[in-house]
Amino acid sequence: MSRLDFVAVFRGLLLVLMLAWMPAAARSVQVDPADQAEIEQLRQRVNRYFSAVHSRQFGKAGELILPRSRDAIDLSRSGNTRVSNLRILQVELDEGNGSAVVTVSRLVSAPAGRVRVKEKFRWKKEGGQWFLDPADPPSTDAEIFREYYYKKRGSPTKAKFEETVVDFGRVVQGDPVQLRFSFRNSSTRKIVVEKIHGPGRFITDRTEKRLIPAGSDGEIIVELNTHRVQRRFLHDIFVQFEPVREMVKLRITGWVDASEKIAGSPTRSREEAGEQPPAKANP
Repeated sequence: MSRLDFVAVFRGLLLVLMLAWMPAAARSVQVDPADQAEIEQLRQRVNRYFSAVHSRQFGKAGELILPRSRDAIDLSRSGNTRVSNLRILQVELDEGNGSAVVTVSRLVSAPAGRVRVKEKFRWKKEGGQWFLDPADPPSTDAEIFREYYYKKRGSPTKAKFEETVVDFGRVVQGDPVQLRFSFRNSSTRKIVVEKIHGPGRFITDRTEKRLIPAGSDGEIIVELNTHRVQRRFLHDIFVQFEPVREMVKLRITGWVDASEKIAGSPTRSREEAGEQPPAKANP
C-alpha cells in the first residue's frame, strides 16, 4: 500500500470514529415537559433491564422485553457478557412517543480485558409501560449513511439549501464563530432536522429542532470551537432529515490564525484595525 493510500484509509477510519462517538450534548434540543417525563420513565426501565441482565436475573429481565419479541433474544447469552458500568447516553423519542431509540455505553468482559462498547436499542410503549423490542433494532449510523446519503447521492433533495459551502474567512484562534446554512422545505409534508453528523470535537449544533412546514424556510446553525483549530480548516457535516429519510452534506471552510501570528504581522494588524495599507510610491 502506498503512502497516499494509507493516508486515505486512515482519514476514512478517523471520520467513522468521530461520527460514531459524537457526543449527544452536541445536539441542542428543547425537550417538552411531557416528553421529559416519558424519558425519565424509560431511563428507569432501561436501568432495571441491564441491572437484571448483569445479575443474571433473566426472569426479571424478560419481563421488560416486549412479549411478542421475547423469542428474538437469548438472555442467557447476554448474561455471559457480564455487562457493567452502564451509561445512558441518549434517548430519542419517535413521533407520537410510541417508540424510542436508547443509546447506551457499557463495559463488557472480553478475552482481551474489559472494553467499553456503544449500542443502540429500540424500546416501545404498550399498556403505559416501556419494553425492549429486540426484534426491531434501530439502524446504525453506517446503515443510515448508506440508505440516506450514498444510495441517494446525486438525486434531488427535499431540503433545498441556498449554499452548501460556508467560508468564514480568517479569524483569530479562540474567537467564537457561528455558521448558518439556510434551506427550504420543498416537500409536501413537514420535515425536521433529526441529527447533525460531524466532528463533535470542533462543531457544536445550535439548530432549533422544530418541524418545518412544506414550502417554509429553515436554518442550520453550528458553532466552531476555534480553540482546537489552527491554520486551514476544512470539514464536512451531514444533516439528517426526517421523515423524508435523506441526508445533505454541508462544508465549512476558513482559516484560523494564532493570536501571536496576527500580532507579529503588520499587514494583518492593519487589516484587523480596518486600516488601508500605505500606497506604493511611483517610480
